[in-house]
Amino acid sequence: EPAGEPAGEPAGEPAGEPAAPLLECIRRRRSVFPRSYVHDNPRPVPPAVMKGMLEAAMWAPYHGSVPPWRFVVLGRHAMVAMQRLTLEYYDEHWREVGWANGKRGTEEEYLKWRAMTEEEIDGRWGPVSYMVAIVMRRQAGSKRVPEWEEAAATACAVQNMHLQASAHLQAGVGCYWSSWHDAARDSDAMRTFLGMGDEDRCFGFFMVASCEPGLKDRRTRKPEGHVEWRD
Repeated sequence: EPAGEPAGEPAGEPAGEPAAPLLECIRRRRSVFPRSYVHDNPRPVPPAVMKGMLEAAMWAPYHGSVPPWRFVVLGRHAMVAMQRLTLEYYDEHWREVGWANGKRGTEEEYLKWRAMTEEEIDGRWGPVSYMVAIVMRRQAGSKRVPEWEEAAATACAVQNMHLQASAHLQAGVGCYWSSWHDAARDSDAMRTFLGMGDEDRCFGFFMVASCEPGLKDRRTRKPEGHVEWRD
């Protein structure tokens, strides 16, 4: 998330009054990108922390009798396999679909991107403890809810995971939602790898890694310009 101007008095709170606990928790939620991960001797994020995030996800709102989300938690070996699958997909299809979310060019340019992406397996993504595949699972039956409602519910579940992770930010747990490489993400190969149904959709991966504790936060968020009041 882009850094804003240095934060002053928190927006939405009367001067001198502390933020309510829930609002304060929401404000702490932030995307932590790989540049802030611990690359030298990274500390694995404990499984109990990941399980707590998944528990929080289950309390997101949804319409119907069954939650529409399904999370596939990839540990180190599985996330490497997923990245290898991504590269194999582009090796076979780069001429038709491009790479890097649609970029097109010469074979030399593709191979340069491929080498960089392969280096990221142990470099950029090396400190990651879990890559959580975010899958929207379409409900069966004749009275299905609209797909957009299931997509919205899945996004709410991811937000809950991120909010729960904020409780561990000062201890050095950082997360962000990556849309991943779109052509590979939407491919039949990825669908098979993640065990998805024909109408399911993968919305990317939620990265969970150890990060530097005490990251500075200069974001500001104010409702002005985004909210309209009507009597």
